[in-house]
Amino acid sequence: MRRKIYIFLTFTYAFLILVFSSLPKLSSIEKPGIDKVEHAIEYSILGFLLLSCFKRRNGLTVIVVFIFASIYGVFDEFHQYFIPGRDCSGLDMIANSFGSLFGILLKIRADRKTKKYSFNTESLSSA
Repeated sequence: MRRKIYIFLTFTYAFLILVFSSLPKLSSIEKPGIDKVEHAIEYSILGFLLLSCFKRRNGLTVIVVFIFASIYGVFDEFHQYFIPGRDCSGLDMIANSFGSLFGILLKIRADRKTKKYSFNTESLSSA
């Protein structure tokens, strides 16, 4: 049951990322680099939720989740190219990827702390 909730939350959150990034950017005064932090936080939540969707977790699962979240971040940036007032930024793509990796690592740490899952790193060496 908990897995279904995480799947629902993940799809909802991914949809919300797309919806909010589809809105034209309002002109505002921003401090340099603060948007990169926002991107990293946004995608760390996505990485955390994505990894939570998997019942069995190993090194391959972690890699697949990271690649999927990163590709979603690239897609999100590319789609912003077509939105008035928005742009496609390579640095935002990198921030999205780092954020998703941070969220994934946070989930692994949380699971290890609660001893809920043990991650098998042997699958990385055999792949």
